[in-house]
Amino acid sequence: MNRQANRFRPCHVRCAWVLLVTFFVSGCGTNLPSVLPSLGPPSEDEEVRISREFRREAKKHVKFVNDPEVERYIERIGQRILAAMGPQPFDYRFFVIEDPQLNAFAVPGGSIYFYSGLMERAKSTDEIAGVLGHEIVHIKGRHMARSSGFDMYSVLGLLSMLLLTRSGAGAQAAGAVGQAVAATREIAYSRQLEMEADTLGERYMAAAGYDPKGSVAFLKQLDQERNLSPVDIPPYLMTHPVTQERVANAELVLKSLGKTEPRVEIPDPLKKIKIIIRLQRHEGDAVLDEYRKLARQNPQDSEALHLYAFAQHMKGQLSEAKDNYEKARKLNPDNVALQRDLGRLYTQTGDFVSARAAFDRALALEPKESLTYLYLGELLENESDLRAAAGAYINALNLSPLWDRPPYRLGVVYSKLDRLGDAHYYLGRSFLLQDEDQKAIAEYERAIKISGENSPRGQVIREELKALRARRK
Repeated sequence: MNRQANRFRPCHVRCAWVLLVTFFVSGCGTNLPSVLPSLGPPSEDEEVRISREFRREAKKHVKFVNDPEVERYIERIGQRILAAMGPQPFDYRFFVIEDPQLNAFAVPGGSIYFYSGLMERAKSTDEIAGVLGHEIVHIKGRHMARSSGFDMYSVLGLLSMLLLTRSGAGAQAAGAVGQAVAATREIAYSRQLEMEADTLGERYMAAAGYDPKGSVAFLKQLDQERNLSPVDIPPYLMTHPVTQERVANAELVLKSLGKTEPRVEIPDPLKKIKIIIRLQRHEGDAVLDEYRKLARQNPQDSEALHLYAFAQHMKGQLSEAKDNYEKARKLNPDNVALQRDLGRLYTQTGDFVSARAAFDRALALEPKESLTYLYLGELLENESDLRAAAGAYINALNLSPLWDRPPYRLGVVYSKLDRLGDAHYYLGRSFLLQDEDQKAIAEYERAIKISGENSPRGQVIREELKALRARRK
C-alpha cells in the first residue's frame, strides 16, 4: 500500500466520525470528550483510557464467550508470550467474542479481541499464539499511533465499526457501516508495521515455547483464502492484509530462529475450546457423534477418550464421561487438563474424596494454574470448607490478578463467613476488573466503612478508591 493510499483522507475522517457518533449515540450515552482527549497521536495514558472505554462499550454490543476454560485458554497464551517479552507499559486483557467471523483485533492500551470463528478455523494453539503475538506487538509498538494520518477519532471510528457491524443497530448504522468498510481498507496497518508485527510476534511466541511454524502456517492459510475468494474477504484481512512478501518474511524469520523446542501439550487445549464453542452454538449431538467415532476408532488413544469424555461431561452424561475419563487417565496419568476435568466431574457427582485426589494430582503436575485453584475452590465450597475455599481462590487470584472470577468467588465466600469487609472488597475488585467502576466504588465504600479507614485493609482500599476516582475524571 503506497503512502497516499494509506492516508486517512478528509472524507474518510468524516466517515469515521459519523460511525463513531452513531456507535456511541445508539444506546451508549458515552461522553465523547472523556473518551477522546486529543486529536493527535495518543499518549500511553490516553491509550489505556481508550482501551477501558472500548471494553465497556464492547460489552453492550457483542456477546463474549462466557466460560472459564475459554477465558483462561486465551489469557494463558497471552501471558506466556508477554513473559517472554519483559516488562510492559500496559496490563493486557484478552477476550473471545462469540462470532463465526475470522477476525481478531487489538485496541491501543492493552485489549485484544479474538472471534470464536478464528479459533475454530485455527488448526493448533501454535497458530493462535502466532496471531496473539502479532496483535501484542501492534499494541506494544503503538502501531495505531504510528500509522500515517491516525488520530483518536479515526482509531475509535475504525474500532467502533468492528462492533457496529454485529450490533444490530439496524438502519441507524447501515450507511455508516458501509462507508466504514471501505475506509477500513484504506487504513489497514502499513506494510512496514505488519512486517514488524510478524517478525517480532514470531520471535516472541517462539521464546514463549510455542512453535513458530504455526505463525507461518496461519499466514499461508489466510493468503490461500485471499486468493480463492478475493471479493468476500474475511474482516481480519481488511486490517491485516496478507501478501506474498509477508509470507516470505515469516519464513525467513522461521529459518533465522534455527532449531526451537516448543512445549507441546497433548491433547492440544484448542481442541477442548472448539468443543465448548460448538456446544454453546447448540451443536451437541454432532459433537458427541464426532468424538464417539474417534474414540471407537482409537480405543487406546488417551486424547480421543479424553475429548469424548469432555463432550459427554459438557452434555451432562456424567456416568459415561467418568468411565472414559478414567480410561484416558490410565493411558496418560500426566495429563493436567484431564486430572482437572476429573476433579470437576467428581465435584458435580458429589464424590468429593475422588475430586480432591484429582485436583491434588493436577496441582502436583502443574502447581501454578489458576483454573485448577478456581475449581478446587468450588469443590471446597461444596464441602462447606469455606476457609480452605478462600485460600484456593486467593491462589487463583494471585496467579491471574486480571481475571475477575477469583475475586468474585472470594466475595461470595467471605460473605458466607460473615467477613463482610473482605467480601465487599473482593466484590469491588471483581467489578473493577469488569470495568464496572460505579459498582466497584460502591463496594469499596461499603468495605472501608466496615473495615475502618485506618485498618490495614482500609488503607489499601482508600488508595484504590483514590486511583479509581482519579481515572474517572
